[in-house]
Amino acid sequence: MFGHLGVSSELTAVYELLVTGGSRTTEEIGVARELLEQMAELGMVRHLPGDVWQAVAPDLAVEALIATREEQNRRARADVGPLMELYLRNRDEELADNAFVDVVSGAGAVRELWHTLLRGAREEVCVLDQPPYVTPLGEHVALEDETRERDVQWRVVYDRSAVDIPGRVTEIIELVAAGERARVTPTLPFKLAVIDTHAAVLPVANGDVVDKVLLIRPSALLDVLRSTFELYWDKGIPFSPGGIYAAAADVDPNLLGLLAAGLTDESIARQLGLAPRTVQRRVRQLMDRCGAQTRFQAGVQAMRRGWL
Repeated sequence: MFGHLGVSSELTAVYELLVTGGSRTTEEIGVARELLEQMAELGMVRHLPGDVWQAVAPDLAVEALIATREEQNRRARADVGPLMELYLRNRDEELADNAFVDVVSGAGAVRELWHTLLRGAREEVCVLDQPPYVTPLGEHVALEDETRERDVQWRVVYDRSAVDIPGRVTEIIELVAAGERARVTPTLPFKLAVIDTHAAVLPVANGDVVDKVLLIRPSALLDVLRSTFELYWDKGIPFSPGGIYAAAADVDPNLLGLLAAGLTDESIARQLGLAPRTVQRRVRQLMDRCGAQTRFQAGVQAMRRGWL
């Protein structure tokens, strides 16, 4: 019951015994008194006259355990400062001037770093997304969903090459439906992920494999990278299939999103499972409807009309 709050199975079993069986003495419970006193300190039970132990109401017990965990987190963060000073003081002199940047090499180490950063995310993850990837695409949805359970928000700008990957549109639609805010743009300068305000990772691709990343800690460089993300976020076109107004109900939102992303007719056809000629006809109809001379103009008009 309380395992996710750091409570051992033994303490949980005693608490459930008192909840289901009512108040009992130390002898009736059959555990060491020290264990019960530990539960009392955690706010799970109270000690009554006659050596009787009573369970605290579950809602109050949970709040007490959460408060204890938050206090532990606060103390841990307070301890980071002195530890970082020691860490940096003992680094090689060659790295001392660049202590805000670490190089992490090896596919396994890179993947572990990414998972660690996501586990520590508390507010927002901002990503400039383009291939290749650290985590297999099929696993990324689960990772993002896990952070969202802690109310972590995601903003992602997708490069056209990312959207063009077979099956990727379906995945992005799933992520957007779950709460991700997504935009698309024809080109991105590099891959980037910014986690809250305390870290960023710049992947270094070796062919089609990411086996090295730069980990950037709070610094002027991190501020620049955050600003770069915001720049591309502002320029990106919202990816919101199904989110168009009723006035444009006859417009295929998937087609519109892929067109705005800059995909070719052939790529759109592969994503939507249509014949290239069908896509060409629908794109032409959309351009005629918008009074656009080019595909780009059609995308701009779609944004102005609130279709995206």
